Amino acid sequence: MPPDVGAGQLSTAVGTAAFAGLGLIGKVCVVAGATAVGGCCVLTVRRFARVAVARGRLHQLLAECAGEDARIVITGATNGIGLELANQFRRHPAVSLLLGCRDMKLAARLFPEGVDGRVRVVHLELLDLDSVQSFTDEVHDFLRAGEPGLRLLVNNAGVMRPPGGLTASRLDPTWQTNFFSPFLLTELLARRRTTDRVKLPMRIVQVSSRLERRSELSEELLERVSRGEVGEHAYADSKRALMLWTSVRAQSLAFRGAAYTHCATPGMVDSQLGRHSVHPLLWPFTKPLRMLLLRSPAEGALAVAAAGLRPKAMETFGRYLDGETELEDLVLERMGEKQFANKVLKWATTATMLEQRADGYDR
Repeated sequence: MPPDVGAGQLSTAVGTAAFAGLGLIGKVCVVAGATAVGGCCVLTVRRFARVAVARGRLHQLLAECAGEDARIVITGATNGIGLELANQFRRHPAVSLLLGCRDMKLAARLFPEGVDGRVRVVHLELLDLDSVQSFTDEVHDFLRAGEPGLRLLVNNAGVMRPPGGLTASRLDPTWQTNFFSPFLLTELLARRRTTDRVKLPMRIVQVSSRLERRSELSEELLERVSRGEVGEHAYADSKRALMLWTSVRAQSLAFRGAAYTHCATPGMVDSQLGRHSVHPLLWPFTKPLRMLLLRSPAEGALAVAAAGLRPKAMETFGRYLDGETELEDLVLERMGEKQFANKVLKWATTATMLEQRADGYDR
């Protein structure tokens, strides 16, 4: 090696010679590969930046309303948005969490018992309405205890096209998870609060979806769902039912029970929601594409939580939001569907046996 040629220069020279020796196709492949790698690096950096911004804003909103003793309930807290919310909320020293989870073994690993004494995991099977009622009792006792501060319920758990047949209530799993169970939890909780004359106001966020615009919900479809039949757009239909119910009940829940209820869309998020739409062996391979095209769980969590944490959360009710952006006043803008929305309310009341449960149904 000549004395004036360093190892780095030699390496560069060899690389240049090797590149020059490639054919046209080879050169194109090398350039394309380098561009792809560089593009992925840029996208990854941008994603981390978005995550940091979303988490920062979430903590800012929480700090503004937490108070002395903040108590937050989250359903579906073992993955996706629910897990992100739980992990971020638990970082605030004034926050206590009650987490409703189906998989208790996984929950025990994610939230070891006795995490500063501020995280409590309770079994919740949304496909069992008796379990939902028992969980409601836990939620009521948890939220009315303690010192003044934030009281928040996030009905986060949701599914899309899950395997399996009808539930014990003879209902479709998508409908029961996305609509009937949050309906029952919210309505029973509101009645418990009214009966016990709880004055401390609370905020409730129902996680919805922009996909509700694809819904073909009708009276005929309600009858079919009651018979255990599943429509082509069960996920969208169940989310639209959630929003219609909110449109006719938000005002009463706020005035009579001091429960300010809103709907929120997290957007299209990189979570486990779509796992049943893809073959199990192929699902892991969708991760790069999901990271590229979808919101991160942190961004989805902010979009959901902001609906309940924003300053106007208890100045209004029945709003549909994406983060801090108000998309719709459900009470006013769905007034034209009020008659049908009341039928949805009556239908859900019957399907969940709400009145019997509220009167002390023996479970």
